[in-house]
Amino acid sequence: MTAYNTTDLYNKAIADTVEEVSERNCISKERAAAIIEAHPCTLYTPNFMIRIGLSILTLICTLFFGGLLAMMFDVEDSASAIVLMFMLSIFLYVGVETFIKNNRYYNAGVDNTLMLLSLVLFVVAFVINDYSNNYILAALFGLLVSGWFCIRFTDAFMAVLAFIALFLLVFLLYIKLGTIAKATAPLLMMIVAALLYAAMQVLAKKDSLLFYQFSIQCVSICACISFYVCGNYFVVKELSNAMFHLQLGVTDTIPMGWLFWLFTIIIPPAYMVYGIYTKRLDFIRTALVLIAVSVFTVRYYYHVLSPEMAMFIGGVILIAICYWLIRYLAQPRAGFTFEPAGKQQNILRNAEALIIAQTFNAGTHQEASGVQFGGGSSGGGGADGSY
Repeated sequence: MTAYNTTDLYNKAIADTVEEVSERNCISKERAAAIIEAHPCTLYTPNFMIRIGLSILTLICTLFFGGLLAMMFDVEDSASAIVLMFMLSIFLYVGVETFIKNNRYYNAGVDNTLMLLSLVLFVVAFVINDYSNNYILAALFGLLVSGWFCIRFTDAFMAVLAFIALFLLVFLLYIKLGTIAKATAPLLMMIVAALLYAAMQVLAKKDSLLFYQFSIQCVSICACISFYVCGNYFVVKELSNAMFHLQLGVTDTIPMGWLFWLFTIIIPPAYMVYGIYTKRLDFIRTALVLIAVSVFTVRYYYHVLSPEMAMFIGGVILIAICYWLIRYLAQPRAGFTFEPAGKQQNILRNAEALIIAQTFNAGTHQEASGVQFGGGSSGGGGADGSY
């Protein structure tokens, strides 16, 4: 299913894990180099700056090529533009497959840019014409295309786009059911986000999805954030004003406003408690960001201090807390430490097992045990001093 050789993906996973283990001084540099050399990877992944340069170059070349096609086909009406977009989208997809097959690109910048442009052109073609279901079709085909790109090229960014497309598709379909659906849409989307997070946790435990672990992790974080956003009072009220024309003022409340205020205040601390209890750093970081969002939400509707003074006091408090935690966790306490954390245990478990096997097997040797026979001779009956 994937466009890459699974051996290359597996060897790359081993190399990444070996480098991390070596940086944490769990194995020697020599042993790490030996393991990486024993598992060569032919995939091409340049450094970050080269990837940016290749992405910009790919974007420029695509724009010139698309403009040339537009002039050749003399695009004037929307139908011709749609056909051109579909053709260019398919051409870019073929380009991704070709570059990966011939040049072994893996997150090299060229493949990522071509994938994104192909998806954008394919989706935009559905929203050019103004008809009732264009956004639903765009979300549907965006889900299919980005989902296929994620499966085919193990791309985490495409997994996030597939999550967003699925989220929009469910929302757009549900609000068509009437007034009650519009009022309960935030609650439904919270349920959808929770179900998607639970599904990602199940998929994360499957060894067959070893190469999609980062994609699963990204979707899980997006699901956690979406769960909070759909229950945030400010988001629900402002989107209701914009999409359903409620014309609510700052002092006006929304239906079940008390419930959304409860979600706004309770969810971030709940994430924090869960992250601390399970030692999940992603939950702790997400909770810190969402706590700040909750503070700004309350501040938007209830003015206690001036914005400058509120930000100053909040910044001082956060700096003081961070400084105290850094000093307090300089020595590990109850399983927490300020030292950099490694990857989760369920990620690349097969690679880690292989590294351990390579590490220990290379240093083992056969120990002598019991009585060892041999070395004597029987000639001369022992007259020469040997038996």
